[in-house]
Amino acid sequence: MLFVLLALANLSAAITGLAASIAASCLAVALRLPHALLRNGRLGYNATLTGIAFGALWQPDATFVAWLAVCVCLTVIATATLSRYALPALTGPFVGVMALTWAMQRWLHWLPQARALACDTGTPGFVFCSVGQVVFVAPLVLGLLTWYVLALWNPRATLWALAAGVTVWLGLAALATLWPPMATQAGGIGINAFLAALGLGMFGHRPTVRFAGAFLACIICVALGTVFGPFGWPYFTLPFNLAVWTMLRATARPRPPISA
Repeated sequence: MLFVLLALANLSAAITGLAASIAASCLAVALRLPHALLRNGRLGYNATLTGIAFGALWQPDATFVAWLAVCVCLTVIATATLSRYALPALTGPFVGVMALTWAMQRWLHWLPQARALACDTGTPGFVFCSVGQVVFVAPLVLGLLTWYVLALWNPRATLWALAAGVTVWLGLAALATLWPPMATQAGGIGINAFLAALGLGMFGHRPTVRFAGAFLACIICVALGTVFGPFGWPYFTLPFNLAVWTMLRATARPRPPISA
């Protein structure tokens, strides 16, 4: 259903995302990776995001297809490796291959796609539009549809994540003039704060932890934007990953000592 929604906004991104998802599944079967990882979608999730990002950002050519195939392989292998050591992959493999791709742009010579409209921080619709940007869908209506699809999947976690998104938007509106760097990172903050709250909800954490993760993601967005902004490097969903990993580590229960 998400692919149908994405096709309404960006057909190219929907096609490359679907192709990457299928390729990731085929690779997982060929490598005989654990069937449980394939069944729950973890092996194909980062590959799908990578395919969507490629289709949304650049115009396809032969080099595009070849490098996307390499990136799909890298995301599958990275996800399987992290799962083997019981580490949550989240969107870390996606961030890794996108950073590598960004570093290689001078040699890839890809033509950029026309960018979608940004979300307007001046209205509450920013919250729903930001949800859509998780899959590179910017318009408000399509963001609402994306939120609806997520709510069908897990209503409770999605509603709490939306509540965190509303709180973050209120903070953006209040602090935009007092702290300009926050306003310049509004798009990244909206995406990563929502994802952090949603991700921590999927791990079964209390609402207070989810809100704390969302606010931590905001701070990381401003920090990374300040560092990488002058170089034109996007941070994608890296703040979401760092925030969730930090909160999981901070709230982890200590293991009982092993008796001799």
